[in-house]
Amino acid sequence: MRVGLSTNAKRLPMNVPAARKGPPPRRPITRGERRVTYALKVLVVVALAIYLIVGMLNFFAAIRTTGLLVVGSVFFAYLIYPLVRRLNERVNLAWSIAIVYVIIALFLVFAVLLIVPPLVDESQRLAQQFPSFVNKAQDELAHPTNRLLLRIPPASRDYLASLPSQVGSLIQTYGIDAAQRTFTIVLSGISVLATLIIVPVLSAYMLIDAGNVRRQVLGLFAAKHRAKTEAIVDDLDKVLGGFVRGQLIDGAIVGLMIFTMLAIMHVPYALLIGVAAAILNFIPYAGAVVGFIPSVVLALLVNGPTNALIVAGLFAVIQQVDGNLVAPRVLKDNVGLSPLYIILAILIGSELFGLAGTFLSVPVAAMLRVLREHLIPQPVSEAEAPPALTRKPLRSTQPGKVT
Repeated sequence: MRVGLSTNAKRLPMNVPAARKGPPPRRPITRGERRVTYALKVLVVVALAIYLIVGMLNFFAAIRTTGLLVVGSVFFAYLIYPLVRRLNERVNLAWSIAIVYVIIALFLVFAVLLIVPPLVDESQRLAQQFPSFVNKAQDELAHPTNRLLLRIPPASRDYLASLPSQVGSLIQTYGIDAAQRTFTIVLSGISVLATLIIVPVLSAYMLIDAGNVRRQVLGLFAAKHRAKTEAIVDDLDKVLGGFVRGQLIDGAIVGLMIFTMLAIMHVPYALLIGVAAAILNFIPYAGAVVGFIPSVVLALLVNGPTNALIVAGLFAVIQQVDGNLVAPRVLKDNVGLSPLYIILAILIGSELFGLAGTFLSVPVAAMLRVLREHLIPQPVSEAEAPPALTRKPLRSTQPGKVT
């Protein structure tokens, strides 16, 4: 018996390995790594969203007729939603939609009887008188006593004198012919039937099924993410609905102001120009350009330079009233995009999807802005990243500087 050992002690074999240790402790994730991981996740979500949006647009491009009907139905549903919701407080949803449709039908009948006949008459007269306007502009530019062109070299004057005929041929080829084809398509029986029946029916079903669609969308996410998802859905709904209703109201006001101004100044085709500016107001800045150029040119050719200068000044007044008074109250910053992003969105949309992309580019860009605000960290303050260029003079923006 060995000293220091118990008689009951068991000997362990010499070749038995030592007990295995557990896995080494993981290094804690730093705050910077968390931010990078979150940013990568957000970028993946945004990339997937852009991919889905582009895929949907490509899908709609493949089925243009059905896609336009669906987009028109969505816009129409957003347009009538506030009135339907107000009526739904007193009557059921089906009756609310029916009452709104009756009101819209009465308004359309009134508009067709009051506006369409003179609009068609002005369009026909413009197509007939357009060559005479081109010849008159060419004669004015080629006239030897024109004070504006006396100091221009003869070769440049000849080129300027040929511009009206070139522009006129382009407008006749691509503008008037396209407009006539568009009117033919729009006024065809099938398109009118589709617009007057399919779009309201689809819009009604969209409004009836809106709550169910919302519940299904929220059900796709875990419970802890539903509050965030609901906030995103609400903001997207607010942006799209505000854009549709706001642009329609703003376009109607701008078109009415332009028509009234041109009628007072005795500029021909006032109704045609006002309606075109109102319709194209869905494309930011397009309505103003489309209204300004033909109005000033017609005022110059028909009424003289003084009238044209007054018309140009009144257009500037209308744009100031719209930009500073009407649009902020009607739109209430629903788009939330700077002019730079709006122009880029229009250019990209028109390049990718033509006319439809031009109309849809701004609301799509506004919806992407909402996703960015919810999913991507906000930009730093100007104190952390001072701008190189400022709206005010640089000295007035620097602390401690007295101007």
